[in-house]
Amino acid sequence: MTTPNVQSGQAGPAGRRGIQRRRRLAAWPPRRLQQLGLRLAGAGLLAATGAIHLDLYLTGYRSIPTLGWLFLLQVITAFGLAATVLATGSRLIAAAGAGFALATLGGYLLSVWIGLFGFKEVRTTAGIVAGVIEVAAFAALAALAAAPAPRGQQAGPATAGGPLRARLQAGLPGAPAAP
Repeated sequence: MTTPNVQSGQAGPAGRRGIQRRRRLAAWPPRRLQQLGLRLAGAGLLAATGAIHLDLYLTGYRSIPTLGWLFLLQVITAFGLAATVLATGSRLIAAAGAGFALATLGGYLLSVWIGLFGFKEVRTTAGIVAGVIEVAAFAALAALAAAPAPRGQQAGPATAGGPLRARLQAGLPGAPAAP
């Protein structure tokens, strides 16, 4: 590794790579940055709802007939969708995540108002916070799903290795070395 050349004011190879990465990120169009933000927010909120359901499952909901295994299925689906949204950024998966968040909110509201499978939920602050997280997840993922595809994005795989590798190479700094 070389150190910066103080006399000429030039950075060595390591310094140039860092500068190049910052310039590439700064050169991203605002739409791509917005989609990246929505992708991160949507995946994070889905993971948060999965964590909430995992906590509820482990602290007693697993003993409720029918609802116990549904909570476990909810956890698996939430984490799976979060990982897929984060990894692919697919608008179809984002739409599925938005629908999942809306269905989860609907299930909660149904269990509070009417009851679900013989179980009636009690309204709590934690439940309200979970509902707000679901609404936020729906909003972020629905916005990602409704956003137009970036210009120049191909429908199929652009390189050997599939669409994920092509997206990594096209959009992330230092990505050709990662796969």
